[in-house]
Amino acid sequence: MIRTLFLFFLLMSGLIAQAQGLKVLITEKKSGKRVVLMAQNQTADTLNVFLMVNAEGYRRSASKPVIKNIPPNSSEPMITLIELKTEPRYYTYDLIVNTLEDAKDLVFEQQENDIERIVSGKIIVFTAEACETCTTLIDSLTEERITHRTFNIHEEEVIYRQFLSYIERQLTEETKIRLPVIWNKDYVIFGYDDLEELLKVIR
Repeated sequence: MIRTLFLFFLLMSGLIAQAQGLKVLITEKKSGKRVVLMAQNQTADTLNVFLMVNAEGYRRSASKPVIKNIPPNSSEPMITLIELKTEPRYYTYDLIVNTLEDAKDLVFEQQENDIERIVSGKIIVFTAEACETCTTLIDSLTEERITHRTFNIHEEEVIYRQFLSYIERQLTEETKIRLPVIWNKDYVIFGYDDLEELLKVIR
């Protein structure tokens, strides 16, 4: 199951990177046990870059998403990963790229959308395309008439960004971002292995 989830996130990250790859390239800069992930802007415009990393076998210097404006044709460090002795080591990431003008629009939308109002006391499921566990959970919630709301993390980028910032204090170096991301009224659950046990918790 874990391997399947890893392959899914690897696929998702690859698809996202491919879609954004013409604009921003994520590269590694390694020094000893430190691996710095760099965002390379390959365009003539300043770009707003959002990067969320899910690492295994590394200690992160920061557990929250990173958002930076990257100047034209330049590289900026985003996140530092520190190798642990455990094997194997791998990481996946979500990458979202916007022009500076689009980013200003996102800031405006963020002011219009109060994430705490959206999620407080509610059951929220964040999903993505080709996520079978997401579909299974949503179908089960619907069948059991459990009130919930769903957001696609790629179609609702603003809300997803807001949500990740909102739960920042609940993220640790050991946190593994797994889909579906479930907000259960006042705390977050990342993915599941046993659907029935998860439904018991949500009920």
